[in-house]
Amino acid sequence: MIKIENYSKNISGRTVLSDVCLEFNEGEISLLQGHNGCGKTMLLRAICGLISPTSGNIEYSRDYTYGVVIENPYFMNDETGFYNLKYLAKINNLITDDKIDDMLKRFNLYDVKNTKVKKYSLGMRQRLGLAQAFMENPDVILLDEPFNALDKENFQIVLDYINEQKNNNKIIVIAAHSLAEKDMGKFDKIVTMNNGIVQEIADVDRVG
Repeated sequence: MIKIENYSKNISGRTVLSDVCLEFNEGEISLLQGHNGCGKTMLLRAICGLISPTSGNIEYSRDYTYGVVIENPYFMNDETGFYNLKYLAKINNLITDDKIDDMLKRFNLYDVKNTKVKKYSLGMRQRLGLAQAFMENPDVILLDEPFNALDKENFQIVLDYINEQKNNNKIIVIAAHSLAEKDMGKFDKIVTMNNGIVQEIADVDRVG
């Protein structure tokens, strides 16, 4: 479990998160929704320790590993999709080339694994970032606008894969806006934010 208690963050005199209190549980998919600049991205940064609080704190029930996509994923444009994932995988040496290939297949990128990233569309780059986030089987998945630039087919591929991971006892937190109402049933909890404040926390009767 990740428990956020009265977390506030000020940057250059501006409050970007204000007295946030939330819990994220294992085996749960949570959606952060709200307008651009409402604090969704900052909250993801707070959860994985990229920023520290001005006041308040975050408690973790154990040491977690993280898979993170925040804002636009960065890749070496003159290298292939496979090379980029293999390069990142060498940092921890936890997975094999076969696992990388499997992730490329899951995110509909295997046919372009040997294509340089500079030739990838925005949607392809987005899916490569998601493959990177999931490939080492982390405990906590934090995704910032993971559905951007995805066509209908790949949107469903990504949503289905994220939903599968719930059954692996992961904590999954997704920041997104403009999702269709029919897709809300894939989440366990919906957190609505505005100007750095949590306005509403709603439990969802899951569909599928």
